[in-house]
Amino acid sequence: MDRLEFLRTKIEKNELPTYVYGYPSKRSYRVFPQPLRITDVVEPASRSKQINIYIHIPFCRYRCTYCTLFLTTRNRQATQEAYVARLAEHIARYGEYFGDREVVSIYFGGGTPTLLTEHQFGELFAALDVAFPKRSQRCEITVEAAPDSFNNKLLDCLKAFGVNRMSMGIQSMEPGELANCGRPYSVEIAKAAIEAVIKRFSHVNLDLIYGLRGQSRDSWIFSLGRVLDYEPQTVSLYPVVVRPMTNILASKTNNPELFFSEAEKYEIYDQNTALMESKSYRQESFTRFTRITGDHAYRQEVSDFEGTPLLGLGAGARSYFGQYHYSTGYAVDRSTTSRIIKAFSDRPFDPEAIASHGIRLTPDELVRRYVLLGLTLSALSRKNYAALFGRALAVDFGEELKALESLRLVNSADGDVYQLTHKGFKYSSIMARMFYSNTMIILEEQYQAE
Repeated sequence: MDRLEFLRTKIEKNELPTYVYGYPSKRSYRVFPQPLRITDVVEPASRSKQINIYIHIPFCRYRCTYCTLFLTTRNRQATQEAYVARLAEHIARYGEYFGDREVVSIYFGGGTPTLLTEHQFGELFAALDVAFPKRSQRCEITVEAAPDSFNNKLLDCLKAFGVNRMSMGIQSMEPGELANCGRPYSVEIAKAAIEAVIKRFSHVNLDLIYGLRGQSRDSWIFSLGRVLDYEPQTVSLYPVVVRPMTNILASKTNNPELFFSEAEKYEIYDQNTALMESKSYRQESFTRFTRITGDHAYRQEVSDFEGTPLLGLGAGARSYFGQYHYSTGYAVDRSTTSRIIKAFSDRPFDPEAIASHGIRLTPDELVRRYVLLGLTLSALSRKNYAALFGRALAVDFGEELKALESLRLVNSADGDVYQLTHKGFKYSSIMARMFYSNTMIILEEQYQAE
């Protein structure tokens, strides 16, 4: 199937694949023949004077019905303390190799990072301040949260530590929908949490999900309207993804009539984009909208897509250093996840074995990553491509770009930079898969989740 036919067919079928937020995905990772050493990644990282830091906190009170994130709900105090202590050690040791670089962003993801105590956050920020003292003037420091996971005192501490962006999963403002997705708190708690973070932080991202069990179009518009009443800087709107090993898969299999079809989710997407534009939000990706007056909504993603190395710390965190992409093992199963977390907490930092799982990208894969992420940012430049790779973009991807232009998924108003159109944002995950290599497609298809 040629590129144009590939795109046209999938768009006509209303296919809605998993949102593509990077390349390659973690499903392409495999066990390395030999553990990755710190010396393997130091040299590629030396080409950049900057670095992004991601810290994974894999603790949650519950697993939502749609969730396949790397986390555990076994939140014993001793488990968290051991994990945080090991994280602090890793921060210190990685600082020996990368501490001279300017930190562009720090992101605490999860799980639910705000299940950590003030003291535990203090340990981690103290370690970061010593190991990575150079910070960009616009350094973005983000912490993810759930509405029932913090109090005002913790928020005040986070702000004092330098956190300047909060990201919180709201998902719905309807009680029945919250219950259906496995969230055991009330809408009143969600409202109080939004008010608390909006009061303290100038940049707040709020997530909502459409396509939940029992959701109607009216209830979706109600939830979105209630969230927009708070005027957050950024709003992320995700269509629910039904993946293996989730409770929502069985629910949809048994009661498909309780869920939106893919075509209906695309119709809701169109309504969302029109509403967000009318509210003076700028679209930055398939899911993310930010206020027109603001900067990029998610600096870590932008910086990563532009080629800044990403240092991932903690069990389940991913790191990107040039050709090497790596992490600990990944799992959804509770016992396997707990085993991986315990192994991380028990084992001291070893520069001769920093990762067991990952992938080494070939020059062709690095080029594909550059193009795919550049298009996702609406910032794929012909001139920059030629300067970086020594050949014309059209030589390597002429057929793909002609297909995108033919279907009006991209334009190039200045004759250099390709930018996504409204239609391009809508079908960006389909478009992205057109740039996958056969190797990556096969690796993803053969992936077996633990």
